[in-house]
Amino acid sequence: METDRLILRHFCESDSADCYINFGKDEQLGQFIAIFPMNDSNEMRMWMKEWSVNPHIWAVVLKKTLQPIGYITIDIPYPQLQIGEIGYVIGEKFQHLGYVSEAVSCILKEYFTNQDLYLIEAKYNEGNMASGKLLERLGFQKECSLRDRRIEQQTKKRTNLCICSVTQEKYLKQRRVAAQ
Repeated sequence: METDRLILRHFCESDSADCYINFGKDEQLGQFIAIFPMNDSNEMRMWMKEWSVNPHIWAVVLKKTLQPIGYITIDIPYPQLQIGEIGYVIGEKFQHLGYVSEAVSCILKEYFTNQDLYLIEAKYNEGNMASGKLLERLGFQKECSLRDRRIEQQTKKRTNLCICSVTQEKYLKQRRVAAQ
């Protein structure tokens, strides 16, 4: 899959060194995602093995440099319900440049139009305001907040987990309006 600036493709083990440099060692990511920062490139290589065989995990690659700068996942635990859960990570030095929005939009289009999902949900730490605002801009609606469901890795403080979602109908309607 492609956007104007990105290629979304499956990982291969040879991505591990670039992934470690571009996002694996980022300490800020550890505030919200338990596996970060990774200890070294060998740990990243182990994750690459797992990610490379999952058809719903995509490397987010800059077209300009062909470097992976993060990843995006969609988990579909019960296909018969037609509901997926999206997750994403972008390296610190690539944040606030619109890459996440571009990648999430691409995945929404793919899974709502070609995979026929009914609903896609996302979860984020309540303190991660950037993620909450991004999802809201893309049409996600906050549904609930689950008390103390996450632990900030550096402070060990418990935080709430927010759950939001967007339906296929709302997404397609929003795209029609934007195209006019």
